[in-house]
Amino acid sequence: MRFSKLRNDEQGMALILAVFGLVVIGALVAGSFFVGRVEQISGYNTTWASQAGEAAEAGLGYAMNLDPVTYEAIPVWTPAAPTEYVTSGSGITGTTSMVYTDSVRRLNQTVFVVRSTGRRVSAGGQVLATQSLAQMIRLAKPTVGVNAAVTVQDPIKFNGNSFAVDGINAYPTGWGAGDCPSGSPQGDNTDDVVGIRSSTGTGMTSADEDNIGGFPADAVSDDPTITSATFRNFLDYTYNTLANQAGVKIFANNTPYNGVAPVIDASAECDKTAAFNLGEPRRDAGAVTQCYGYFPIVHGTGAKLAFASGTRGQGILLVDGDLELVGGFEWAGLIIVRGQMKVTGTGNKITGAILTEGVDIATAGSVGGDAEVHFSRCAIDRAVNGAAQPAPVSRGWAQLY
Repeated sequence: MRFSKLRNDEQGMALILAVFGLVVIGALVAGSFFVGRVEQISGYNTTWASQAGEAAEAGLGYAMNLDPVTYEAIPVWTPAAPTEYVTSGSGITGTTSMVYTDSVRRLNQTVFVVRSTGRRVSAGGQVLATQSLAQMIRLAKPTVGVNAAVTVQDPIKFNGNSFAVDGINAYPTGWGAGDCPSGSPQGDNTDDVVGIRSSTGTGMTSADEDNIGGFPADAVSDDPTITSATFRNFLDYTYNTLANQAGVKIFANNTPYNGVAPVIDASAECDKTAAFNLGEPRRDAGAVTQCYGYFPIVHGTGAKLAFASGTRGQGILLVDGDLELVGGFEWAGLIIVRGQMKVTGTGNKITGAILTEGVDIATAGSVGGDAEVHFSRCAIDRAVNGAAQPAPVSRGWAQLY
């Protein structure tokens, strides 16, 4: 049998075509795997970058909740003294895969820049992605117009001749430049104020002149600048926004509070969570030093707030109703009372300033016993700084590359 020559030449073509087809299919499969792998890695990278960004945002959020005392302790950054506050933490509570590092740089007395670097790390500690964000923040502080040791709308009734109201600026007893350098007395009447300032009469008589002092006058009556707004509206704040701020200590009872004093926790730190810990105004041998920097806002919400028997604290005391001090009360900072104020007994000492509105009351407030009220710019500044809250300068943050 004879075979065609052409047919003999076609032998093996099926194998060649099959191999070629396998190569093409293999290339397509390999390409698909490669593209899938690239997309998978790209997806991982996108996810890791997003998680790193979330950690960085958590760092910015943490910085917004730092204690104002921490901000106040940061020195102004300069090239010669490039000091920053650095802290770190977890982007999500309970995980170590998303972490951040914050650095806070103080630009001036109230403005700070926070740089937060978020990282997504593997179980072995390898950094998989990094994101850095920055935000400008400022310390928003209430600006309370204080130009007297005692500011009132209604006259004060003074009982006895052992009390003292002094508008000459001074440190609280035992305090020095290290406690409040910005509020240090100048010695030239720069920061001195009058003893009593009232929108009506002060209640002061000739018999009280030896007990009341200030500059440029001992007392000023019929001051038209004193209105209800003096006691309720402050720059960046109002009485209500201060009273509703996070961390405010609430005192709701009408019965006297006894023995309110600073305490420390199990770690020997100032226990700011303790209901009756209002900071430490003293600077003597028996003082609780850990609470020197704690200046809380205290809010009396009842019809009357009364303190007795060795109570002490510092910061801003807000009283919705009347305030009654029944002896042994020590306070450094601001006291703002919407009702009337009554001081009796011995050992009452207030350093800073008092503003008493006296709303809808038939009788004036009264001061008796050996009560002492001394104006102190230092104590007021520290109290206001304690009430400061970090706030963003702008709504958003900037991404750093």
